Amino acid sequence: MVFVVGGSQLYGAPPYLAGLGALRAGTDRVYVLAPASAAAAVAGLDMHVLPVRGEELAPADVEDLVRVSDAVEQRLAETGAAGCVVWLVGPGLGGSPVADRVLEALCAARTRGGARSAAVVVDGSLGGGEQGRQRIAALGAAVVLLNRAEAAALAGPSDRPVRASVMDLVRLAGRTGATAVVAKDRVDRVVTSSGLVHQVTAGDASLAKSGSGDVLAGVTAGLLAQGLPVPQAAALACYLVGTAGQRLARRAGPGWLPSDLPDALADPMRELATSRPRLNRIAQLITDVPNRWRQS
Repeated sequence: MVFVVGGSQLYGAPPYLAGLGALRAGTDRVYVLAPASAAAAVAGLDMHVLPVRGEELAPADVEDLVRVSDAVEQRLAETGAAGCVVWLVGPGLGGSPVADRVLEALCAARTRGGARSAAVVVDGSLGGGEQGRQRIAALGAAVVLLNRAEAAALAGPSDRPVRASVMDLVRLAGRTGATAVVAKDRVDRVVTSSGLVHQVTAGDASLAKSGSGDVLAGVTAGLLAQGLPVPQAAALACYLVGTAGQRLARRAGPGWLPSDLPDALADPMRELATSRPRLNRIAQLITDVPNRWRQS
């Protein structure tokens, strides 16, 4: 089960793109806590849309999220079902004028033990700097997904280069307690605090468009919800989304739509499940680089 928390009046689509990504990754059920939008009406048949009280998310809505999440966790425990609950925090939330209040409510809920067994995927820098690092730590994030600017904003002071080094990302994982930090780029990097690096070369330049990162966040959360180990789930999500984007670009050119990307995940997902040679090819595209980050 995946709970997506995000969205705003300015950015209505991201939480639902993320939810579709989680479903395409094989998640059984997705709940979305986001403000009402046209995207919610379109996605309503595919996922559960949790009601919110106002035009933007508010701290009181977070309390509702915790109650529903706790009830789902209890149900999973009672039935002995496989998998777990994952929270995905961030898609589209940056456009909300009250994003800081919502993030503080989420951090407070986690600190006092709300949804205690749910894993957390963070999409974005949550404000960047020391404040962002503290929020990620308070949420107990398993994975943090960042673009270039977000990685630079979280990894150090504002005068750092735009592209954070692997060493910066290793330090960031250690400072936030995140199991893995994902830096999205031409070559995606999945870095742990111990220095393990997965480099994923699948992808296409057209994936830089808005919406692709939301789908990647959803796929990551969906794979985690099915019990995959954290670094491997993040690396596999990068491969699946990169491959889907690559094939869309070949078929439709660079002008494919973000809404095309979730459906394009179906082919690489099917190949992954049925083809041993394909698994060997994936192993070539997802490269382990242990103990090399000091030279990066």
